[in-house]
Amino acid sequence: MHIKLVKKIKLDGNPCRKSAKVLDNLQQLDLLDQINEIIAADQRQPSSEGFTLASQYEVEAAPFFIVENESGLTRVYTAYHRFMKDVFQISVPESEEISEIMAQNPELDYI
Repeated sequence: MHIKLVKKIKLDGNPCRKSAKVLDNLQQLDLLDQINEIIAADQRQPSSEGFTLASQYEVEAAPFFIVENESGLTRVYTAYHRFMKDVFQISVPESEEISEIMAQNPELDYI
């Protein structure tokens, strides 16, 4: 299995809050070494590899994961909790999962 993590770098050169949190969580779980490539979608460079991958896979938010299995099948994960569950069989606390869903779908806040 080959795993790419595309993280977002803001105009000020810092990683976005969510990308930093995902990287920190992976490090705390001792899983960072399982990520084969960490690629930046750098807002200062719209032609960066991360933006190219986002366009190729029609992803509008970072971070996201691209996972290619041994048979060459590629799956894109835009939700950290789904990635963790499917790839590492690790459940993310429900509060974090809800927070991620709300951040990706601000229109749900009105329900």
